[in-house]
Amino acid sequence: MKQLLPAGEPILDQQWIALDLETTGLSPASDAIIEVGAVRFRGEKTLDTFSTFVNPGRQLSDFIVGYTGITQADVDTAPPASAALADLRAFVGADPVVGHNIRFDLSFLAAAGLNLTNPTCDTWDLAYVIRPGASSYALSKLAAELGVGHDRPHRALDDAAATARVFASLIGEAAELEIDVLSELHRAARRSDSRLAYAMAGLAETAAADLAEAAERPTLGFDIAAIRRRSQSAPALRPVQEPVPVDIDAVTAALEEGGPLDRSMQGFEHRKEQVQMARAVAETINAFAAGSEGRLIVEAGTGVGKSLAYLLPAALYALSNNARVVISTNTINLQEQLLGKDLPIVTEALTAMDASGKNGLDASRLRSTQLKGRSNYLCLSRLLSLRASEFVPEPEARMLSKLLVWLRSTATGDRSELNLGNRAASEPWNRLSAQGASGCSGVAGTCFLRSARERASSAHLIVVNHALLMADLATDGSILPEHDLLIVDEAHHLEESATRQLGFDIGQATAQDHVAAISGQGGLLARAVGMVKAEPVSDSRRQTVDKIAEEESTISPRVRESLAGLLAEAASVAEPSDPNQGGGERRRRELRVTKATRAQPAWSGVEASWERTDLLLAKLSDALSRLIIAMEDMGEADLPGYTGLMVDVAEMGRENEQLRVRLAEFFPHPQGDSVYWVSRSSQMGRRPPQIGLHAAPLRVGERLEEMVYSRTGAVVMTSATLAADGSFGHLVDRTGFDHAQQLMLGSPFDYPNAALVCLPDDLPEPSSWAYQGVMEQAVVDAAAAAGGHTMVLFTSYASLQQAAKAIRPSLRPHDISVLAQGADGTPHRIVADFIDNPRSVILGTASFWEGVDLPGDSLKVLLVTRLPFAVPTDPIVSARSEMFEDPFRQYSVPEAILRLRQGFGRLIRTSADRGVAVILDRRIISKGYGRSFARSLPPATLTRMPLADVPGAITEFLHTRG
Repeated sequence: MKQLLPAGEPILDQQWIALDLETTGLSPASDAIIEVGAVRFRGEKTLDTFSTFVNPGRQLSDFIVGYTGITQADVDTAPPASAALADLRAFVGADPVVGHNIRFDLSFLAAAGLNLTNPTCDTWDLAYVIRPGASSYALSKLAAELGVGHDRPHRALDDAAATARVFASLIGEAAELEIDVLSELHRAARRSDSRLAYAMAGLAETAAADLAEAAERPTLGFDIAAIRRRSQSAPALRPVQEPVPVDIDAVTAALEEGGPLDRSMQGFEHRKEQVQMARAVAETINAFAAGSEGRLIVEAGTGVGKSLAYLLPAALYALSNNARVVISTNTINLQEQLLGKDLPIVTEALTAMDASGKNGLDASRLRSTQLKGRSNYLCLSRLLSLRASEFVPEPEARMLSKLLVWLRSTATGDRSELNLGNRAASEPWNRLSAQGASGCSGVAGTCFLRSARERASSAHLIVVNHALLMADLATDGSILPEHDLLIVDEAHHLEESATRQLGFDIGQATAQDHVAAISGQGGLLARAVGMVKAEPVSDSRRQTVDKIAEEESTISPRVRESLAGLLAEAASVAEPSDPNQGGGERRRRELRVTKATRAQPAWSGVEASWERTDLLLAKLSDALSRLIIAMEDMGEADLPGYTGLMVDVAEMGRENEQLRVRLAEFFPHPQGDSVYWVSRSSQMGRRPPQIGLHAAPLRVGERLEEMVYSRTGAVVMTSATLAADGSFGHLVDRTGFDHAQQLMLGSPFDYPNAALVCLPDDLPEPSSWAYQGVMEQAVVDAAAAAGGHTMVLFTSYASLQQAAKAIRPSLRPHDISVLAQGADGTPHRIVADFIDNPRSVILGTASFWEGVDLPGDSLKVLLVTRLPFAVPTDPIVSARSEMFEDPFRQYSVPEAILRLRQGFGRLIRTSADRGVAVILDRRIISKGYGRSFARSLPPATLTRMPLADVPGAITEFLHTRG
């Protein structure tokens, strides 16, 4: 792989082989090759091609036939793998080979008996580095983005030809990089022995003289001065002494027909509900400006335009007072909408309002920014530390190279500018982010996190998510700058976010990663030992570091073993036996640790194991503290990576102490206002089970009041769904948001004509053995009546999987596709596929109940399989239920109502939408509490009918305009 090209020969002047395979599946051990395609090329010129079908000796699945277009007849008459691969071997010869995710192809070839030892390059890896922000690294998407064409995806020869063109284009871009950057990419690939090493060596040969000169120059690997210039922010805001109230009449006028908003946005519609909300927000702000407490809860139904209703008065106040407003949301989608769409509209409207200059607003001064958590920003010190390491594993080397290319252009260091690929590919980012780097002063005074916070200090409007808002709570306000107004959008998620932030999780993987980060290959100790060996330090200092590393190498395995044993013992006491052990499917059990659990005799053994584990962790903390002392003052020598290493050692010491504190709380010192549980997850082919320890607060309202509401001048909570059965009582009780003005605004949509709600009255109860089959047939009938355009919401993933398997054959004759969550891609991919082909049925759970936006004709029918009650055995649900006299009606029903309202909101998204909702749970009719669910839905036309009449009702309603 490290073989160099002939000196001076440009890499694109060399002959390459682009290779691609089509197979029966993804496993080299159990699947087979069905087609081989290869292209011999030089630069952009094709020299020769090779293509053959391969007989796999088995039947092709319907999926593979549909995916590739290769038929059974194509492969039945093809040569066997041995003959086809012999011909391929002869075609490839000694030329270097390039492929897209080449590991996949090479593994199948090896399993079939052909072990190619040729130098290789992977276009996925190359694109990952050279195009750090590409929207996708899929071959067809890359080809389109590069403008090189890809006519027939998923056919071997066409894929190979596209790979050749993509490779030539990417290598051309790489050759244009600055010499210093190219030198770093060459160095990183060489040290990690990556799939890019051969190609980077070729580029190095082409620019050998320049690279030699670059290697002699001291460099960080990036231009720190340019980064500093790009990341500079405006001075912090200086609020006025006397607060200026919002002109409520001006706000109202801006939202009228012919007003500034009408002139600044297409499709503007005057909505009285929007005006009511905007006036209420302005009055809340003015109450604070006058010295009173300003609090408001406002539910704004779908279509009200709540974001503009709160942004307009908030922006007016911020500009008039040089003040800051924080807007917190739950989803990325809403944050992007606020920053990319709504705020520009508001800015334009403010400019129109102040065209005469009479109000002195100067809308051009309005500044907005998005502030994120530490893990979203690159730490330059850690990047330099990784760059200085003697050995860099391939994933880290690929990430290092990607970031060095990215640093040529980024002004923010924000990971959202990058495409990190899948979860495994993004793990190296976590070790390079600013998460935990609290003692870091940056590189040459430059720090992306600090720049982001400086931009927030100079902005009028700061958009964050609930997680960051709660992190600010947990750190006593150390993250967000002081602000006068807090607007919490999607406020129905606030309790959940606070619960996550104020609790903790300790998993086996977390514990193992913790130890590996200290003593594993490339861990802190290895980096420290490597640094003192490579640099001119005293023998005594080197001996001290070596001794600490040697001592720690004996402690770490014991820590890892002790932590694993502690978790296993806790799980065995919480659940002495697992009656469903075996089976093959993925299972997760969550088991509360209560006073009764702790009273068991076996629990004393668990606490004894905790004591032994705590002693070992204390020794680990001591070793890290001594390492810091041993290496202090070495920074005066300006050692590469020293600052990043010291930051990481200090942070690891803090993490180790935090782990001790959390384990102590979980075992001998539980808090009375928290709930504790053990999770046990098992999956086919993975043993032993993965075990985790978890804690969460029972109530978050008091903490929110003390640390958020009372410290902010005015607070507005809003969402499309906050009320349960016409009351905000449940929200107020769960979030502690007392003494607030309340406003409940319906939707401006004509729901009686826009939506029909069918309530079948002859369904089996959801607990009945017959329910699943009846529900599946109802889905088939409804989807057939609508010609697809259907989404089905489940509360159980097992039920979803079973339904997907059952309905696919029944819908195939109707030419209707099934897109099942988990089986057919990520939620984002499923939604995109559904929009491309609405003649489909989405089967979704969890994330599909909200945040999915399918306006227009894409979605016409929504089916809810069960009323979305939380699982009663969930530890948090179980513990919180115990706080109520009537937990079902006081806690479970309101929670489920809010969830149902969110799900129903997927159906009607614009004033032109029209659709049918079918609730396949007869409890909404048969149970007394069902009336609360029905009353909480928007004022659509509700019809009770036999299940057999539902398809006809769908057809009639969809073909009749109201």
